[in-house]
Amino acid sequence: MIFPLPYLTVLAVLLGVGALWWWLSRSKVTRPPEPVAMMVQRIAFPGGIRPLDPERTLAALDKPDDIAIPFPQAVLVIDFPLTTPASVPIESPLPLGFTRAALVKAICDEYAHIYDAEEGTAATKTIPIEERGAMRGRNRTDGAYGIWGHDLQDLLVTAARWTRQSDGTVRIELHVEELK
Repeated sequence: MIFPLPYLTVLAVLLGVGALWWWLSRSKVTRPPEPVAMMVQRIAFPGGIRPLDPERTLAALDKPDDIAIPFPQAVLVIDFPLTTPASVPIESPLPLGFTRAALVKAICDEYAHIYDAEEGTAATKTIPIEERGAMRGRNRTDGAYGIWGHDLQDLLVTAARWTRQSDGTVRIELHVEELK
């Protein structure tokens, strides 16, 4: 049986529309938007973060489950008391971003890693506190980061500033003071 020409034309148009719909639904029509830089955002830590004692800091943290940075990856910049600043990529345990608790834990962990790496790579070792005498501050060591002036227990992180760069990278910088 031979189909008349109008039926074949309708069938061809329907197949063409179906094929076009299938192709358009699986191909990208527009490019994703380019990331734009964001304004600097400040996260305050009332009472401060003591990198040596993360458990106590986490227990005293106000609103630990609030999302502080809404991006899952970031670069944590630690520059005090280092001669050579460290830029450490960190990743959030949640796809929504960093909670205040996750950020505090990452800061404490990375400070501990930096101080451990310094001890492992330094030829000039840290003078123990009980042998320092009148000199209370830490001596300068010549390891990977060149830590000077302060032991880990002397540090207090009072705030973090984060910004999203124009290339999409989230950069976190810390405000660190000496514990008094």
